[in-house]
Amino acid sequence: MRVLLINPNTYRFPPVPPIGLEHVAAEVEEAGHEAKMLDLCFYDSPLKDIDEAVAEFGPDIAGISVRNVDTVLFQTNEFFLDDIRNIVRHVREKYGLAVIIGGAGVAADPEGILDYLGADYAVAGPAEGAINELLEDIVCCGNADRIRYRRYRYDLQCPRKTGGVEYERYMRQGGIGGFDTHKGCSSSCVYCIEANTRVSFKKIDDVLAEIRMLADQGCSRFHLCDSEFNEDLDYSIDFCNALKREGPGIDWALYMKPANYNKKLFRLMKESGVSLITLTADSWKKCPLYWTDIEKIVFSARSSGLKIVVDFLCGFPYEDEETLRFYLDLFRRVQPDSVGINPYIRLYRKLQITDIIFRDEALKRNLIGYREDGNLVRPVFYNQLSVERLRVLIAGEPIFRIEGPERGVNYSRQ
Repeated sequence: MRVLLINPNTYRFPPVPPIGLEHVAAEVEEAGHEAKMLDLCFYDSPLKDIDEAVAEFGPDIAGISVRNVDTVLFQTNEFFLDDIRNIVRHVREKYGLAVIIGGAGVAADPEGILDYLGADYAVAGPAEGAINELLEDIVCCGNADRIRYRRYRYDLQCPRKTGGVEYERYMRQGGIGGFDTHKGCSSSCVYCIEANTRVSFKKIDDVLAEIRMLADQGCSRFHLCDSEFNEDLDYSIDFCNALKREGPGIDWALYMKPANYNKKLFRLMKESGVSLITLTADSWKKCPLYWTDIEKIVFSARSSGLKIVVDFLCGFPYEDEETLRFYLDLFRRVQPDSVGINPYIRLYRKLQITDIIFRDEALKRNLIGYREDGNLVRPVFYNQLSVERLRVLIAGEPIFRIEGPERGVNYSRQ
């Protein structure tokens, strides 16, 4: 079967290489299929480029990645699904091809997004281990379940094919290389679509091979694509040791959660080339130990010579201003390099925080963008703390930044 894999993501602030699609391309080829990647990131006429790729390749089926539903931040929100829907419609109506959608965004609401885009099939969660089963069902039976969920595997073996992705162009326009060490997340954040998903680790040698491959293509700066690097402390230490000992010598940035750390980890991160840590934090019903861990992580990072910034989500239901002042004073005391504050909570259908809000009619008054049909595919936000009031609380202190008005990500602001 010939599989045309399309990256429809044209967001360029910064541009992000389609590493999930690269893994899918290698996976389907290992099963004996033929794959062609079409990366539309830097092109202004996507339908024309699709026409040319179809004419050249003659695909039997198309796969389209949905990396994000939208940009999540309220003030500068961009909704991506309408453009992707146009591509799905073009491929299905003009060429009669069945369309599979997949990618991190699909997990937010597999049924709703599949229906919104008008595609034929969806892979929910990482496609490794699921895509070939789906293709086999389509080939053998001419049909399959509309939604295919990932199958848990402890050790991931994820080959990667980068042909069709212009990494040099990504680098020129502010993008950086990406890699991941595991899938899934054991944390229970009520606002996260990946919370409480089973964790599968990749072999460290395989991750190093990916990094070397991208370094050979001119990548020297990288961002880790894990939800948080420190899912498992022993694995994180082993990875940093291996990268320090055997890696090509890279500059890389990563996300961490307030857990699973020690002084050795920070020393090894510095020695393996880490230049920036983004610590994810939120104000939803945390115990004192959570904030103690935040203090220790900030102090440990800075004492190891690592830059550390905090992504702080706040303004949750039933949260009072006195509690928020306590958290802001804590950040003032420990002094990370910066704290990006977001008081707008993006809601998706299957989130715990969505259930909490919808059970309380009083809370629903704080919804922005909600329609009575209950559809949360298009952006819906919960907000009970105005930006104007937040500005008063942070009092113009340079350590704080309100997320939303400014485009970009932490590693592009260094």
